[in-house]
Amino acid sequence: MLKQITRRTGLAVLVAAISLAAAPARADQAAEAFIAKILDEANTVFKSPDRAVRDAGIERLVDTYVDMKRVAMFALGQYARVITPAQKEIYFPLVRRYSTQIYQEALAEYDGQRLKVTGSVDRAANDIVVTSKFADVKPGEPFAETVFSWRVYRAADGTMSVVDAGADGIWLAIEQQSQFKSVIANNGGGVAGIDALIADLRRKVGGQPL
Repeated sequence: MLKQITRRTGLAVLVAAISLAAAPARADQAAEAFIAKILDEANTVFKSPDRAVRDAGIERLVDTYVDMKRVAMFALGQYARVITPAQKEIYFPLVRRYSTQIYQEALAEYDGQRLKVTGSVDRAANDIVVTSKFADVKPGEPFAETVFSWRVYRAADGTMSVVDAGADGIWLAIEQQSQFKSVIANNGGGVAGIDALIADLRRKVGGQPL
């Protein structure tokens, strides 16, 4: 699904592989049902030939099911401890818009393909990875063997949300964290570095509404 993710290499692959290898191999039916519901809605969105309609549908799915504040704080890494309340007011909407754009651009090329849940790994009570694949592609076709993964966070009250998505072991939030931390570090770290990250995100989203 995420073509920008599939281009990434190196550390993110190693981190994902090590973490999943160490996880207990236990399925989570509730998390699988949660992702299946999202995919059912997404499959309907993918059927539309109108790019604007698809983009609007993807944005609605992100807003409904992704815990964007949790994603945004994770992406800061150690700098999450120093971001100010005033910076958060600007940073959170920018991350939402930037991440939504990535999903929209990555999904623009898909035409009628249907994703289905193939399994899950219950890594902890509040941390589940659900896997999926395209159900209607033939061997040898693009993405026929691609595994799309969804990181699910389960709150204490049982409420679930998506906190990361990836393809073949490359995770969006991990990639964002690497990029964001690099921008912050290269601009002095701390509050000043976060200001630089905010400016960088503003450039990337351009005139897109937040």
